[in-house]
Amino acid sequence: MNTRKAMIATILLAATLLAPPVGAETLSLREALVLGMSHNFDLQVASLDVERAAAGVTSEQGRFDVTAELGINASRTEWPTASALVSRDILVTEQGQVEAALSKQFATGLETRLSLIGERNDADSQADRLDPAYRSALVLDLTQPLLKDLGIDINTANLEVARTRRQQAAYGYLARAQELAGEIEQAYLDLAQTEAEYRFRRLSRDLAQELLDGNQRKFDAGLVPITEVNEARTAVAGRETSMLLSRQQVTLARNRLLELIRQGETQLPAAWQVTLPEDLPPPAASLEEALATGLRQRPDLQQARLELTARKIALVYADNQRLPRLDLEASLSVNGLAGDAEDASPYDGSWQDALGADGSS
Repeated sequence: MNTRKAMIATILLAATLLAPPVGAETLSLREALVLGMSHNFDLQVASLDVERAAAGVTSEQGRFDVTAELGINASRTEWPTASALVSRDILVTEQGQVEAALSKQFATGLETRLSLIGERNDADSQADRLDPAYRSALVLDLTQPLLKDLGIDINTANLEVARTRRQQAAYGYLARAQELAGEIEQAYLDLAQTEAEYRFRRLSRDLAQELLDGNQRKFDAGLVPITEVNEARTAVAGRETSMLLSRQQVTLARNRLLELIRQGETQLPAAWQVTLPEDLPPPAASLEEALATGLRQRPDLQQARLELTARKIALVYADNQRLPRLDLEASLSVNGLAGDAEDASPYDGSWQDALGADGSS
C-alpha cells in the first residue's frame, strides 16, 4: 500500500515539474518564425538590396526616355570702331538666344535631337537692313552608329545586366530568409529540448533528495548503514550539478533564440515559453526528386546561373566596344528671318513672323 502511494506521489510530482510554468504564454514555432522574418535586421538589409537593384533598373531604363532641354543666353558687346557704317565711335551689339530641345536615344543606337532656336540681334550698323533682326530655326539631328554601339543587344546590355542583378538580389533575399528560418527553427527546437532536459534533471534531483531523506530516516531507525546515506547524498550532489549545467544550457539557448527574433520593434510577452511541436510525417519525395528540386530551386544556385548570364552579356558588350567608331549623321533644318526693316524688306515683321518666314533649309 505504501509502495502504491509512493508511485502515485512520484507521478504527480513528475507531472507538476514537466508542466509549463503557471502564467507563462506559449510562443509557438510559427509565431517565432513570423517575429524573426518581420523584424530581423539582416533580412531588412537584404530587402534594401532588392530595392537598390530595382532602382538600378529604373536608372538604366531612363537612358531611353525623352530628355527636354531649355537654354537662354544673352550678351552685349561694345567695340570701338572707325567705320563709316556706324554712326557712333562705338559699335554696340546685343544678342539674345533661346533654345528648346527634345532628345531621345533608341535601343538600336539611334540618337535624335529636335531643337527650336530663336535669336535676336541688335547692332548699330547701317549695313543691317533689319534692326533688330529675329531669326528662328527648327533643327533635327540624327546619329546612327554603324559599328560600335550598333544593335539592340549592345545598347540594352547595361539594362539587361541591371535586371539580372535585381533577380540576383531577390534570390539573395530568399536565401537569407530560408537561412534565417532554419536558424530560428533550430534555436527554437534547441530551447525546447534543453528546457525539457532541465525539467527531467530537476525531477531526478528531487527524486534523489527523496531517496536521501528516506535513507536518513532508515539510518536513524537503525535499518540501514551510514554508507547508503552517503551514497544517496553523493547522488543528490551529482544530480544538482547536472541540473545547474542544464539550466545554463537553457539560458544560452534562450538567448540564442532571442538574438534571432527580438530585434527592431519585436514585442514579446513578459513570461513566455516554447514547446516541442508535434511530430510530422517525413516528406514523401524520393532522394532523386529532392536532389532535382534542390538543384533547380536553390536560391544560391539560381544566383550563380544569373551571374553567368550577366557575364555573358558583359562579354558581348565588351567585344562590341573593340570596334572602331563609324556613325551616320544627318541634319535637317528650317529657318526663318524677320525684324524691323530700315528699308523695304520682305522680312519685315516681329519675332512671331520669323517662325513662319522661310529663309533657307
